[in-house]
Amino acid sequence: MSWAELLAAAEEALAAADPAADRLPISGIGWATVDRERAQHDLDALLAADPHAPALGPWTSMDRDPALGARAYARASREELSSPTLVVLEPDTEGRLAAYLVRFGEGVGVVYVGEGVPRPGRVEPGGPAWGPHIVVLDKSSP
Repeated sequence: MSWAELLAAAEEALAAADPAADRLPISGIGWATVDRERAQHDLDALLAADPHAPALGPWTSMDRDPALGARAYARASREELSSPTLVVLEPDTEGRLAAYLVRFGEGVGVVYVGEGVPRPGRVEPGGPAWGPHIVVLDKSSP
């Protein structure tokens, strides 16, 4: 998989979940996994091998996302918001992210849309309970 394929998967998930939401910018691509460390290693290798991948900073811990039932870790673009942030999500409850993983396995399970860096936000209603999930970032949050 390449960076372009990750972006395409996020755009496809966004279009399938809510065709009207595609006018919001994709600010993050959430990779769902049950093994965060392995997924981070695999994604690091993918980015290192892809000459078209953006320069991303180190992995940092994000706030736990109660709406998804997950812990999150992100690699943001080194060029402030020039490309979506890559987020690895690992379930810590039997919530939305766990449902995605049971149904589809590891992959792009969450797409963050709106302005700013990915963070817990509002899960777009109306999509299937198992996802992929669209998280709309609140404009008033940092």
